[in-house]
Amino acid sequence: MTNEQLTQEVMKLAEHQAKCDAERENVYMIIEELREDVKSTKSLAEDVHIMAINMKTMQETLTKTTKKVDAISSQEFLDYKENKKAFKKNIISVIAGSIGTGIVGLLVWFVSNFM
Repeated sequence: MTNEQLTQEVMKLAEHQAKCDAERENVYMIIEELREDVKSTKSLAEDVHIMAINMKTMQETLTKTTKKVDAISSQEFLDYKENKKAFKKNIISVIAGSIGTGIVGLLVWFVSNFM
């Protein structure tokens, strides 16, 4: 081979090496981006796991609270119903007593005036 041919081959090899170096740098950049993406994905997965645990705890707390509220509401409603019945009985007793007293008073008046 002549010097000119060797020079051309060296030039070709230099161009090829420059292309390979550029591709290698590009591959390194892609690998670094992938590493960052993997780190972000791991961090996101940990956050989602923590959030799932917190949601489970919140659901359990909500279930307990709902049971307590239902028990309290149920007891208050039963107390309300009992108080309502007692109030109705008292009102009916007052009305019946008033009517009875009125009738007795009317009889006393009638007896004292006409007999």
